[in-house]
Amino acid sequence: MTKAAIATPDGKSLWKDHFGQAPFYQICEFDGKQWTKGEKRKNPFAATGKHARPGEIRQALADCDIFAAREMGKKSRQVLDNSGVITFLKAVDTVEEIIASLPAPGAFPARKDQG
Repeated sequence: MTKAAIATPDGKSLWKDHFGQAPFYQICEFDGKQWTKGEKRKNPFAATGKHARPGEIRQALADCDIFAAREMGKKSRQVLDNSGVITFLKAVDTVEEIIASLPAPGAFPARKDQG
């Protein structure tokens, strides 16, 4: 099953800072027809107060194929893209809005910026 991790402070709104500093990640799953919300996972690096490296976040979210956010640094995106993670960016405010805009796993455009 394909999973997406969405950076969030509370499970409702999108995190508006570095992906690696988000307090939580809302995990969503694609069931073959649509995306559905799953668990809200705590970021193990959030308490350190520093920006986690892309590799550390990749390891913490190893079961996720897609990282979705409002913003993400270019270097982090490159590292994640090169490790096989799809990065999906959308200028929206809520987790529900970004879930609604996530394409089916096989339908992501070559360029992942969406908004």
